[in-house]
Amino acid sequence: MRATKFIVFFFLLIFLGINGAEPLSAQVPFLEKKISIQLIHATAEDALKQISQLGGFTFSYTPQVIRDVKPVTFQLRNKSVREVLDQVFSGEVFYKERGSHVILQKLPRKEAGPESAFFIVSGYVKDGKSGDRVASASIFDKLSRVSAMTNQYGYFSLRINQKEQVKEISLYVNKENYKDTIVYINQSGYSILNLTIYPDERMIVYADSSAIHDSIFTVNRLALVNLILSEQEQANTRNIKDTMYRKFQVSFLPYLGSNLRLSGNTVNDYSLNVLAGYSMGTRRMEIAGLVNVDRDTVKYAQIAGIANITGGPVQGAQVAGLVNYNLEPVTGAQVAGLVNANLDSSKSVTFAGLMNLNLSCASGFQAAGLMNVNLKASTSAQVAGLTNIAIQNTEGIQIAGLLNVCLKEIKGAQVAGLLNIAKSVNGSQIGFLNISDSCTGVPVGFLSFVRKGYHQLEISSNEVYPLNVSFRSGVQQFYTIFEAGMQFKTPEEHTWYYGYGLGTSVTLGVKSQLDFDLTISQPVCANRVNEFNPLTKFNVTATKQLRKGFSICAGPSLNILYANTLDPDYEGYLSRIPPGSLSGSKISGDYTRSIWMGGKVALRFF
Repeated sequence: MRATKFIVFFFLLIFLGINGAEPLSAQVPFLEKKISIQLIHATAEDALKQISQLGGFTFSYTPQVIRDVKPVTFQLRNKSVREVLDQVFSGEVFYKERGSHVILQKLPRKEAGPESAFFIVSGYVKDGKSGDRVASASIFDKLSRVSAMTNQYGYFSLRINQKEQVKEISLYVNKENYKDTIVYINQSGYSILNLTIYPDERMIVYADSSAIHDSIFTVNRLALVNLILSEQEQANTRNIKDTMYRKFQVSFLPYLGSNLRLSGNTVNDYSLNVLAGYSMGTRRMEIAGLVNVDRDTVKYAQIAGIANITGGPVQGAQVAGLVNYNLEPVTGAQVAGLVNANLDSSKSVTFAGLMNLNLSCASGFQAAGLMNVNLKASTSAQVAGLTNIAIQNTEGIQIAGLLNVCLKEIKGAQVAGLLNIAKSVNGSQIGFLNISDSCTGVPVGFLSFVRKGYHQLEISSNEVYPLNVSFRSGVQQFYTIFEAGMQFKTPEEHTWYYGYGLGTSVTLGVKSQLDFDLTISQPVCANRVNEFNPLTKFNVTATKQLRKGFSICAGPSLNILYANTLDPDYEGYLSRIPPGSLSGSKISGDYTRSIWMGGKVALRFF
């Protein structure tokens, strides 16, 4: 049943918190009812009659149960029925409830031989300061890994089977906010043991709940973990401070394995989990059919069909069919079918079918089918099918099919199919659109806008178009040019052009520059574009800054026009554009080629 719940709710609950419903109030069990009784040389039969009348129930037993019981004399006040029965039978009878009856069964005598050695211990755990019974306390034996938890009335019972005859066992009693207690039992068989534990006065009580060490980010607060752990299993991880170690463990589900209900407090060298496993940590290798959950450190190899979830540092390789989820630093390699999520630092090579998410500093290599996200400083290469996002400073390269974003400084390069965005670029941007606040390298793209870079508005005149307007944007070493110009003719024959180009500028002096621009444009007549008729210009322009934000420019140009002779505007417009030709017009297929020298003068702003 637990395996079915685990599989169905995995995707919905893995990262969400879960709050268990409060148990419904129930009637006090007969064995936990408090009674006061006085017996004087009473037989077992008489004692049971009085207890039955006081408790409001009936006993069910065979004559053999009370045959050898000696008469008893005692007086008890406000004790549970169970404690009264212990006084009557001295721990030689087992009792259980069934409907309105309490069934009594004679316990078998201990058989001789090492294979039959056992310890059965039961009793109550009480608070040594208040005298109240303590619920949800953990009682366990480290050697056998058998454990029990007190119920809401403070009662526990556990059986320890020893493969070899032992003289005593060490029983550990742990409870959150209480001092650890150890009890040594040197009598095998059946023992009734009432234990007393004392509050740990050194425990710090925080006024601010946000300071509690068991924060919402701990592994045990994840809903997936709560889903697959029972109440006792969760209590053991809260109560028990000691860590146990084993060479190897195998489990079917958490606590259904060789480490029993102490798996959450055990570190294993090697771990095999058929479906899902839960442990304190792994020192060599861990493999699960579905999920591995480790509260602390994992080393060298962790492989799961669905998810790996760790609360401590990871060193080595993590491979999961869907998700790797880590709360502490990761060093090594991660491969996930969907997501690698690291809430602390990462020094690793990570591959994810969907996303790599790092909430702290990251270094290494990240590749994802959809996106990579780094929320803190990173030194890494990011490769994503869609988007790379870096919130803090980044050193390395971002390569994305669509978009790269760095909200701080990037030292390296951004390469995107569409858009690169960064506050400060110490390197290069390559993309259709590049946007940055400052750039010490070279942005390459259809449009590059650097707020603290090179952007100028130019108004010019040349031998063909008396009025031209262009905009330059980028950096001085490399910028893009958008331009348009027109001829002054009658409204019926308005002719103009639009174009695009690239350029670079060389500093000659404090206020002098020499620009080299290459543009290609499309001439237009009466807003008609019938054929592609490229006009290519190579301009060499000397620039002199007269004042801040204002310069004058002049220089020669080399012009090449390819005009399509089949264009309806060829005779009336295109053939008349060249003012002359260095080598005369030549026909190449359907195009005529004209080459001429020209020049321009210009005013620049900004």
